[in-house]
Amino acid sequence: MTTRRHTKLLLASATLAALTGVPAWAQTVDQPEGDPQTSRERFDGTADAAAPDIVVTGRGSSANGVSNTTPGGGLMSVQTGTKLRSTVTRDYIDRQAATTNVFTLIRNLPGVVLGSGDPFGSAPNLTIRGLSQTSLGFNFEGMPIGDQLSYSAFPSEWADSENIGLINLTRGSTDITAPVYNSVGALLQEELIAPSRSAGAFASASLGNYDLNRQFLRLQTGEIGTSGVRAFVSGSRTYNRSWRGPGRTERHHIDSKIVKEFASGDTISLVATYNEEKSDRSRNPTLAQYRQFGRDFNFDASYSVDPATGVGNPNYYRLRVADRQSLYVSAPSSFKLTDRLDIVATPYLLYTHGIINGASNLNLRTAFYGTQPAGPLQAPGAAAGQAIATVMNVDRYDQKTYGQNSYLRWNVGLAQLRLGYWYSHFVHDEKAAFQVADADGGVQDPYGDRGSVLTASGDTFRNFAARIEQNVHGVYADMTVKLDDDRLLVNTGFKYVWVDRVSRSPLPGSAMRTESLSQRPLPQASIRYSLDDKNQLFADITTAFRAPSAVSSYVNIYNAATGVPSSTPSGNYTPEYSLGQEIGFRHHGDLVHFTVAAFNYDLTDRLVQGSQIVNGTSVGFAVNVGDQSARGVEAEIGLVPWHGLSPYVSGQYLDATTKDDYPVRGVFLPTAGKRAVLSPEWVTSAGLNYDDGSFFASVEGTYISDQYSTFMNDEMLPGFATANASIGYRFRSIGFVKKPQLQLNLTNITDKKYLSGIQGVTSNAQATASRQGNVIAGSAPTYLIGGGFGITGSISAAF
Repeated sequence: MTTRRHTKLLLASATLAALTGVPAWAQTVDQPEGDPQTSRERFDGTADAAAPDIVVTGRGSSANGVSNTTPGGGLMSVQTGTKLRSTVTRDYIDRQAATTNVFTLIRNLPGVVLGSGDPFGSAPNLTIRGLSQTSLGFNFEGMPIGDQLSYSAFPSEWADSENIGLINLTRGSTDITAPVYNSVGALLQEELIAPSRSAGAFASASLGNYDLNRQFLRLQTGEIGTSGVRAFVSGSRTYNRSWRGPGRTERHHIDSKIVKEFASGDTISLVATYNEEKSDRSRNPTLAQYRQFGRDFNFDASYSVDPATGVGNPNYYRLRVADRQSLYVSAPSSFKLTDRLDIVATPYLLYTHGIINGASNLNLRTAFYGTQPAGPLQAPGAAAGQAIATVMNVDRYDQKTYGQNSYLRWNVGLAQLRLGYWYSHFVHDEKAAFQVADADGGVQDPYGDRGSVLTASGDTFRNFAARIEQNVHGVYADMTVKLDDDRLLVNTGFKYVWVDRVSRSPLPGSAMRTESLSQRPLPQASIRYSLDDKNQLFADITTAFRAPSAVSSYVNIYNAATGVPSSTPSGNYTPEYSLGQEIGFRHHGDLVHFTVAAFNYDLTDRLVQGSQIVNGTSVGFAVNVGDQSARGVEAEIGLVPWHGLSPYVSGQYLDATTKDDYPVRGVFLPTAGKRAVLSPEWVTSAGLNYDDGSFFASVEGTYISDQYSTFMNDEMLPGFATANASIGYRFRSIGFVKKPQLQLNLTNITDKKYLSGIQGVTSNAQATASRQGNVIAGSAPTYLIGGGFGITGSISAAF
């Protein structure tokens, strides 16, 4: 009979293999097979995010980390902690198209709703349990990777899929040491693979429809002498033309990681990721526009000028471009101070810079600069005496963030104490400008540095300008206790966060300065009880908050034609506050793993992110919809790989309700009791995977029920179902070419035509009477068109 201690060792080994995505015998590089590598673990049994050691080798059947051991085809790693967490490993990641990103890789997990943007893995819209990105936390290699102002994330910037070691999605109560405060919905963490101890290389190339062309190369230094230093650097280039309408997308990316290990067990890492992506923007339709034009609704492929007026076509696609560069650097490190005390520290630096440009027709004689008349404008490129010119509306932004997150970890008998401090300094600069289009629809400088429209007095003409500075301070402490021969695990913690923002706008007639301070105590507690070696009960209670997002929450954004603000800060900087609870059961069997959990949220001063068009440019805003509640049940079940088969099924039921009426210009819409926006009642996913070490194939499908897109529930995004598939073969090594692999990925295999997400919510789509009897005009929400059929063929190998 297997003893309990022996079973624990087997579970620990399985957990480590699942978390790394590499079988135990392959976790050590340059050591004999079967010689296991030790891995630093947290007190609750989960891998330490500050000191990951996710090593990809070419020893197994795969050249890039597939072990074929993770239940559910790579989606159901063994979990033994107090949190409701899912870990995606290389077993799943490696079967996906190389163009995919972290959002796409979690699309089958319980409660995840993803708005597909194209056939190649672009997924700009993500909600979990009915909560959008603004209520989710994002960590990459220990740093807070989401936009510090809008809370949005840009997952294609984080890492190439070949370099992703694991993904943790923790729903509900997140780790108190994570440098986030707004993660009531979930915390998404991504870790890179660790550099190999032996020198080598890995390369892949992909081709697909819509002229997709991608190349990737990773070089490994191996351990440099006896220094304990090892590193990798990789680069990739991706190009494709727009899958609907004119235009193209081009992405250039670099990942790098250096690790220094000391004999004492101390570890210092340095991670640096650079990304640049250029794209021609697509047009998001209303429901009526989509019903009329379908996928053909987009910006125009050609530019024309009315010969009588000299006014051009502002819907020309080359006037609506996006270009974004980012650099992310972190140094997650750990140091042993005594036998029982160590410190984990992660300094980080983030820089992003780019444009999201629109277009409009601008009156050169009667325009307003802030609240003051600015004409006649000086417009380089405009004809003499021209009254109205077609212009590119430049929306340029620069963001800089630096910070650190560090904590002491002290093991005392059956308890572990952690005490930490998080600091972050963030600066956001954003300025508008206008560039006159020439006869071909081109402009002199899409960044607005040269040749922009000027006021009569010679100043650069703008309809908004903002500088927002933010300082975040967070202190936290928690204690985890193991009792009853490790059957009972209890965690209690407390976090206090200050978010201090100062904003300035220099526009004449509206020069303004606002200050806001948001602060909240954030207690949390969680518990796990092991009924036996295969069955566990767990529960948690957690809190979170977030300050109002978007530039428009802090400065005026003007209509250039009238001088009247199109968006004005409300002056109400009350943060959203949330309280959540979960209770669940998980089973780790010899063949089947499953988890089921019930959850409840109560949100006060719920902030919903939206967007509106101002002078041809999309501007984000946040609106307070009052209190909201959400409760539901989620479950997942997966098979331990059996004769190569490993199916997976997940599902969620959600009931989310708005509790208050919505204020509109001094009156109230009757929204109390309505279903919350972005909250489908049912979300289900299922997949069947087969992998015998050489041949592999998978098919998976997702169904998402209707979602309301207005607070009045008078318009909705129809429910939809989609399916994807993959097939491939891994060959034996041929000389110095190790484990070459051929792979074919198919997305939206039925080429279903559908709307995949809500781009801009509104209060009401139809004219509606307020509680006071006033008629509030309707405003149509906008939607994301789901990506069509995509086919990607890839070849890869190690060297």
